[in-house]
Amino acid sequence: MKQNEVVLTICIPTYNRQSFLNKQLIFFKKQIELNLNILQRVKFIISDNASTDNTRSLLLSWDKNSVFFKYYSNEVNCGLAGNIAALLKHSTTGYVWFVSDDDELKDGIIEKVLDILDKFNPEFLFINYSSASNINKPGYSGAPGYHKDAKGVALKIFNEAYGSLVFMTSCVYKRENILELNNDLMSSWISVPLFYSFYSCSKGPIYIIGDPMVIFNSGNASYAGIIKVLKIKFEEYVKILERLVEFGYNRNEAYQVTKTFFKKQSHSHFLYNFVNFSKSAKYYKYYDLMTLLYLPINAFKYLFARNS
Repeated sequence: MKQNEVVLTICIPTYNRQSFLNKQLIFFKKQIELNLNILQRVKFIISDNASTDNTRSLLLSWDKNSVFFKYYSNEVNCGLAGNIAALLKHSTTGYVWFVSDDDELKDGIIEKVLDILDKFNPEFLFINYSSASNINKPGYSGAPGYHKDAKGVALKIFNEAYGSLVFMTSCVYKRENILELNNDLMSSWISVPLFYSFYSCSKGPIYIIGDPMVIFNSGNASYAGIIKVLKIKFEEYVKILERLVEFGYNRNEAYQVTKTFFKKQSHSHFLYNFVNFSKSAKYYKYYDLMTLLYLPINAFKYLFARNS
């Protein structure tokens, strides 16, 4: 990969979060001021999802004083997946990195990403993270570095923490890979980063940055609300897991990861019965007898913990 080639687009989807967005832009401006060569390798684009706050005024203000990013405004709110699709359409580089407007990044992260893309040309790059509530605990504890067994590693990441591969700020994709999914129904789901991640890992070697360089602010998630979360888990995540064999994943390994997901999420699955029993019932095939017996107990423990 040529050192003077524009290789990466940092894509920021935003909606009604002007204060978070402003903070993120200040961070990127600082990184550029510390290393002007970044602008020779990276493009920055923002897609405003028809915000109703002062996001547009903020972007216009930035635009008067800075030219390091381009921004686009959607005429209507097309949801997170639609906004990601819009950013993908506006990008042209070999790699794309969807960065949430509220997640915190560490100094030097752009240079680190570029260095790995130059040296390894991975199909997928995973940047380890930590939660804002526990910044000393990495989101993924597996081995960092270059991995040829990308599909196996992807399953390990999901198995350890199912949210890791859906956390878009930790995922850098080859644009050509995810463009292949443009017409797939799952690309319109809010969990599209998980779909992109598993598919990208099916294409070849990946790289993992082991040091947490992203801080995840879970309290600001746009998909908050227990009913919405339940639907995402059991109407999207599971459907994606059930398609992995189609992408070349080992059938038995994918099945075992799905079983582990249900074991860890048995409390949520029990609650999902009250949202959509007909869809919920068909998933009981993933349980052993002991887990089934503890379903209501785990659910009540979960609800008690949320309310305490």
